[in-house]
Amino acid sequence: MSNSAPVIIYKPSWVANSFLLQAKADGINDVSPMKIQKLIYCLHGWHLAVRGHPVVGERFEAWPHGPVLSSLYHQFKQYRWHRIYGFAEDIDPVTGNSNTLSVSQADDQFYNVFNRVWERYKSFSGEQLSDITHQPSTPWSYARQNGMQYISDTMIRNHFIEISDAR
Repeated sequence: MSNSAPVIIYKPSWVANSFLLQAKADGINDVSPMKIQKLIYCLHGWHLAVRGHPVVGERFEAWPHGPVLSSLYHQFKQYRWHRIYGFAEDIDPVTGNSNTLSVSQADDQFYNVFNRVWERYKSFSGEQLSDITHQPSTPWSYARQNGMQYISDTMIRNHFIEISDAR
């Protein structure tokens, strides 16, 4: 039997709330719907590259402004291009009530990657992060050029491994 930690894949809303809580703690006030999408995409990519499995249990779609999780789009669309000042609501699996849920601080595997991604990308605007995802040869650009709705986790993982090797 292996001692490795179990693979935990989170709902996008939990990961989004973790970023929003960290932004609040650090006084970062520019987290828009676009920025939250791109932060989670970067976390997902780095998580695939470092841990070998996805961090969220939803597939990224290749929308015109970059990779998007449609469930999060619907959670935050009322903010449009402005700062998100609330949190994503979800059904608590324990109580069945609507609640604001985030990833437990006890999940060291998650926060090991999360903290590095946050430090690397927190100072970028949503537009700057979108520009990064739009570079030639990115998984998003490949999906868009080839008329694909979804961006495969394999492509995302390979891309983040490539950029880690280039550093």
